[in-house]
Amino acid sequence: MNNEMQRAAKTAATLRYGTTGVITALDIAWRQRHNIAKVSLSLGFLFLLLVLFLCMLPSFVFGGFQMTDVWNDNAVLLQNIQRYQTAVWSAIDEAHDALLREIESMAEDDEGITIIDEFHYSSVNATLILCQYSAAKGTDEINTKEIRGLIKAHRDALFSYQKTSGHTYHIYYIGDAYFADHVFKLTEQQKKLAELYAANLELFLYGSQFGSVSAQVSEDVLKYGTLVKKCAEKYGISNFTDVINAVMMAESGGRGTDVMQASECPYNTKYSKKPNGITNAEYSIEVGVHYLADCLKGAGCTAPNQTEKLSLALQGYNYGNGYISWAIQKYGGYTEANAQEFSRIMQKKLGWSRYGNPKYVSAVYRYLVFSSNGKWGSPFVGKDWNSRVSSDFGWRTDPLNGKKAFHEGLDIAYPTGTKIHAVSGGVVTSVVYSKTGYGHHVRVDCGNGVTVLYAHCSKILVTKGQSISTGQAIAEVGATGRVTGAHLHLGVLVNGKEVNPREYIGG
Repeated sequence: MNNEMQRAAKTAATLRYGTTGVITALDIAWRQRHNIAKVSLSLGFLFLLLVLFLCMLPSFVFGGFQMTDVWNDNAVLLQNIQRYQTAVWSAIDEAHDALLREIESMAEDDEGITIIDEFHYSSVNATLILCQYSAAKGTDEINTKEIRGLIKAHRDALFSYQKTSGHTYHIYYIGDAYFADHVFKLTEQQKKLAELYAANLELFLYGSQFGSVSAQVSEDVLKYGTLVKKCAEKYGISNFTDVINAVMMAESGGRGTDVMQASECPYNTKYSKKPNGITNAEYSIEVGVHYLADCLKGAGCTAPNQTEKLSLALQGYNYGNGYISWAIQKYGGYTEANAQEFSRIMQKKLGWSRYGNPKYVSAVYRYLVFSSNGKWGSPFVGKDWNSRVSSDFGWRTDPLNGKKAFHEGLDIAYPTGTKIHAVSGGVVTSVVYSKTGYGHHVRVDCGNGVTVLYAHCSKILVTKGQSISTGQAIAEVGATGRVTGAHLHLGVLVNGKEVNPREYIGG
């Protein structure tokens, strides 16, 4: 037994510090599986669970810290990861900024230029990219110079633009899948390993960002509360009643007879398969909840606060759950970009002019409130910012062109130079100085897919890569970019999807 203990200890040391990296650690663990099992039975089943979980973490989490204290210091672990993430973000940001400068130089004499930037930092999964690097290199240390160099070598491929209607430029980000295929050249097995590492790493370091989820819906939806609860319990998703209500709100507002727009679901065996074909609201809820349960299961979503998986399930409800398996296989999950791609594929395949709603997830999230585990602060500490809101989140008439448009944030008007405070702690991932769009702006990653945008600033008081805390002064109000006057545009994004900032920030 002593020899077995020594061999198991050697395996644990490899997992903790990494001698030749992730792949070696897993290989050793596999070859020593019988010995590990014997020792684990002696030490108890809980120890076995811990070892199995840690086996599925990339060893760079602990790399460079040859001390057992790291295991018990989550702050050090976070600092370690954030340093690596900053290397990824900054390299991608440089490519993004380079394209912006190119467009602005080409259009410097064009006063009416509009840049529609589809790129958001929360759409870059830096953790996944790091895990892809780890799977490719088999190392417990992230060489930040090397990873930046690899990304820079592909700079011209990361972003593209399309000029439309003479003065409008659309910017597109190629997506994280590009790194696995072209930067790191991963095998399919390595891709799956990287995805598993990334998922477990998020859970290990951050846990769940959100403490609870609730819905803000109409009385027409709420009147079906008893039936929704009954159906949710029947199909094993009793903790998703608020999500069901939000889906109903997005589909019909609770009005009409096919309140869940479930006529095209496979479980509809009584009514027409045409849109709005179900003429009984109770049956629509029964069918819709049953199908939503299938989508949640297909996406692996077991709780409403698992926003990445929930997004995948919701888009599957709109498109049909064939989208779920397609998105997982091709991209590892949901993004609005791949939702648009799937829509185009199905349009061409079926000969239709449109297929589903690529922005369906955003449509549902408008009615869901994700409550954070920690209270968020005020963007203007000590001030009654509610009385200074000049434009709310949602549909409005664009003040510059008079057209109807969806406003993806909250505008709060204060004089130029007024201090702007961080509503949540995190890491500054982007500091951009621009004459167009959001003007001078800052993006802060708050962890677990949540990003906060502070735009149209006159002065920025933080730097990229800097860790900030709630209430810290990070910028000053300005009128830079596409504006009509001095104000803060505050945006909150969850996995790249804009949500109403009012549901997060404090008074």
